[in-house]
Amino acid sequence: MATLGFADLKNTALPSLWDEGEIVKARLADGSTFEQMLADLRAGLQVLNGALLDMPHYAGLFAIQDEPEVEYHIGVSNGFEEATEYSTPDPRRGATTGHMLPLTAYDRGLGWTMMYLRKARAIALDADVRSGVADAKDLWQQKLLTRHFKKEGVTVGSTSNASVPFADGGDTDSAYVPPKSPDGEAFTSSHDHFLRQAAISDANLGTAVETLQEHGHPSPFDIIAARADASSWTGLTGYKAPEWPGIVYHASGVERAGVAEVSEYFGYVETDYGICRLWLTPRVPTNYYSLFKTYGRGDPRNPLRVRISPQVGFGFNLVPGNWVNAPSQMAVLYTEFGVGVGEDRTNGVCVYIHASGDYVTPTIS
Repeated sequence: MATLGFADLKNTALPSLWDEGEIVKARLADGSTFEQMLADLRAGLQVLNGALLDMPHYAGLFAIQDEPEVEYHIGVSNGFEEATEYSTPDPRRGATTGHMLPLTAYDRGLGWTMMYLRKARAIALDADVRSGVADAKDLWQQKLLTRHFKKEGVTVGSTSNASVPFADGGDTDSAYVPPKSPDGEAFTSSHDHFLRQAAISDANLGTAVETLQEHGHPSPFDIIAARADASSWTGLTGYKAPEWPGIVYHASGVERAGVAEVSEYFGYVETDYGICRLWLTPRVPTNYYSLFKTYGRGDPRNPLRVRISPQVGFGFNLVPGNWVNAPSQMAVLYTEFGVGVGEDRTNGVCVYIHASGDYVTPTIS
């Protein structure tokens, strides 16, 4: 007799004569068990989750919250008035605006048949696990950089442009006006941090750095740039190559940058508005770069904000009970997070190198 209808959760129970504990303990060809492999996977995810918070470069891009909204001050045209003997001053107040942060669920399955498990060796399953962990790391990095370079707003719930980019000239939120700088410089809603420049040059970089520095962000800044454009950056007059440990530099007249961790940065670039640390990555396509100021791991002044689910927590988890439906075994890596811009929408300047036109959002790999 045919069994009709969609398979749903009530169909996932084990047959009454199958013992779940014994299935999980199925021995592999080298004597290890599937249960041990799952334990190794859980341990690997714990290490990964800790690494996400300390990952070079990326850790300085974001802060974390579980609330869906971000609220922040905007610029207003208040000020003092001259006092007189019989009049009282007009009361004035500040103003705020805000935006939403997205939240998306992601999963990634690992699956094997029981017959395969009995023939497999632990090293083969370890390759599957490593692949899953690598995909989790890729997802995290790609989503952070995608939001960082994205000019368009994102729909959250039923509201379009609820998750907004850095200051974009009022395209996604006409109410946003950057606050006055500490030096008293005022801005309008047309202030734009998405630039199009004709070339990577010392002068053009200076313009981009000034766009960031004028809001009171102090040097040093970080440049995120395409690895494919490395020669354009190292050819700048302001570029300072790193001073490599183990090499003795005699008096050559060539300035070197004392970079503490050479593996993380490709050197420094000096401009009229401050020093920039150069970070080159293949995830960013050619003819794009960005500037931001990191205030340290988890600081709310960092450019991006990662929203997490309070029910799921931070990072990637192994969904329990995934060996139902034997004789196949399955483990699912699961996470819920969304990346938006933080409360300071001035802490990021994105640049597209092209002869003409406007900024175009890149595809991040």
